Amino acid sequence: MVEGNQENEFSRLFNLELTQKYGTKIEYVANEQECEALASRFLIPRVYELRANCEFRKLSQKDFGDYKLSVNKKAKIIQKCVITLNELNELIEEDFSIIFKIQKNPDKIEDLTKEVEFEVHEEDVEMITDKTIDVGEYIAEYLSLSMEPYPRQENVKGNELGYKIISEVNAISEEKKVNPFSVLKELKHKT
Repeated sequence: MVEGNQENEFSRLFNLELTQKYGTKIEYVANEQECEALASRFLIPRVYELRANCEFRKLSQKDFGDYKLSVNKKAKIIQKCVITLNELNELIEEDFSIIFKIQKNPDKIEDLTKEVEFEVHEEDVEMITDKTIDVGEYIAEYLSLSMEPYPRQENVKGNELGYKIISEVNAISEEKKVNPFSVLKELKHKT
């Protein structure tokens, strides 16, 4: 989340107390200025479009957490190829969800340090003290996490820079070929 006086480029505040009995659905769309600000934040040439369909639900007492936010996010962005620096279009479609657990007494340190076990497939859990959350910031954060970290044009082989691009599988098999004890094996036969 954005801290202190730092401004959020895509701020959409929502008071969780306004969640209706059967859930509340809202669509958030970034305007042109917000798209430009997000592109600047992510250090990419452009964000064409960002829209998110959100559903807020109040959880039952037997569930862990108080509220659940489910988001279907779609974005069209431009990134630069890490080899040629040519611009690439990227379409991002992602679903994510977050569980919000409200801290009844935020001054009580025990509540914040209590250990809770989670499984890997479960949603992210946010401990909050205020029922007003900035949904836009969560959407922006998940957008940054879902962008291709090393965008590359399909036709780029790496020869342009004098390097060979290898796949992860090939890198692992090449590592296996090098045996650090092969030198010892050679010394054994010399004595």
